[in-house]
Amino acid sequence: MTDAQLYGGIAAMGAVAGMRSMSAPAMLGKVAKAGLLPAKNSRFNFLNSPKIAYPLLAVAAGELVLDKLPFTPPRTKLPSLLGRAITGGFTGAAIGASKKRSAVIGALIGAGAAVGASYAAYHLRRKASQKLPGTVVGLLEDAVAAGAGMVVLSKLRTAKA
Repeated sequence: MTDAQLYGGIAAMGAVAGMRSMSAPAMLGKVAKAGLLPAKNSRFNFLNSPKIAYPLLAVAAGELVLDKLPFTPPRTKLPSLLGRAITGGFTGAAIGASKKRSAVIGALIGAGAAVGASYAAYHLRRKASQKLPGTVVGLLEDAVAAGAGMVVLSKLRTAKA
């Protein structure tokens, strides 16, 4: 796997975190728990545990519901944006370390992509909601985030470090 492929995958997972903050770490936890992401012998070894993977999935599922509620603040407001940057950075660091690359560079790429995707998805969602019901747009965004994340992780897990 080239650095460009790896860092492109990290950026894509960061973008997933920008759309759904907990989806990227939840998908990463699921892949790691199945032993498909070589996190062993790294500081991210804890991701291999069902005690981590299942709660991450539960929090991600809760986020999918909360995102559709009218009182949910925009993803571009500081607390939400910061959370997306943190989960994108965490996911990027874990992927980078699992491929024997710099966790810091992975974190920076993941966090940056999460912030950029937060703004892009926010504006796309506002525009799409002018033509479609907000719930439909939110469900479409869920599907894009889930599909993109699983495709990227499947490519990353099968590639040699």
